[in-house]
Amino acid sequence: MRSKQLDLATYDTDKIKHYYLEVYDPVFAPWADKDVKLLEIGIHRGGSLKLWRDYFPRASITGIDLKLPDGFMPGERIQLFQGSQSDTRFLSEVAGKIAPDGFDIIIDDASHIGELSKTTFWHLFDHHLKPGGLYAIEDWGTGYFDDFPDGKKFDPKPSILDPFPCHSHGMVGFVKELIDEQAAGSIMLGRKEEFRLSKFESLLVTQGVVFVRKVMPILTAWPNPVPAGKGPGKTTVTWNSVDGKIYVSVNGREEILFAGSPRGSQDADWIEAGSHHEFRLYTSDHKALLAKVVVTRATSVHR
Repeated sequence: MRSKQLDLATYDTDKIKHYYLEVYDPVFAPWADKDVKLLEIGIHRGGSLKLWRDYFPRASITGIDLKLPDGFMPGERIQLFQGSQSDTRFLSEVAGKIAPDGFDIIIDDASHIGELSKTTFWHLFDHHLKPGGLYAIEDWGTGYFDDFPDGKKFDPKPSILDPFPCHSHGMVGFVKELIDEQAAGSIMLGRKEEFRLSKFESLLVTQGVVFVRKVMPILTAWPNPVPAGKGPGKTTVTWNSVDGKIYVSVNGREEILFAGSPRGSQDADWIEAGSHHEFRLYTSDHKALLAKVVVTRATSVHR
């Protein structure tokens, strides 16, 4: 694990005394040696930024806080910006300058106030986190603290109408809303709205940190090229998205709808040699192209 390779005593951050590195290590492992763009909101004295700089030796590290630390020297691969986590225009300005294609990792260690963290999360998650990216929310347990601005002591009171009482104060309530989003596919069943699945690939809740992985749109076709043979060939198109639909265009002609569900696998048994079959995964409103794959067919070899 990467943290075992670092002298953690040299970093001025409470992530170490709270044992958060033990939680981060297995989650961050796939990114540890990659060229990632990481954003942390809430940097206190700046020690965690230096930690992340050394943890991810090829990363670009960006920090945001309402008040920047006095005397902090960012050094290489670290940039600082002063502003509020609830100022969505400011957040977009920073993202546009540092990560126009989106951040790979975003960490919220700012106010720990539920409504503020919710505003920050949905703006950055929807607009400035890459597909497949990771969003970490620290210290969500403040919602159980009586002495925290939006927290309250845990005191469930079951009733006939509410057999499973829900503590929904502050960050705890926000995290439970995220669980509802993870279940979006079940929630949407039977509703009149356009069906969609969750925006989350996964949601991991640990004692101190919540990790949300953003769905990566996927579109594949196999086999491709389709083997030569008599009659039309067949390929199986497989896809995954939040609310996508699949269209197909043959030889550049007008698109036609191939599949209307956001996730699935479907055969295309009309693949002809000499033609290009371009399958395109769009959002449900047909405005954004999420992925595409061109399917061809091998031609017979005459000897």
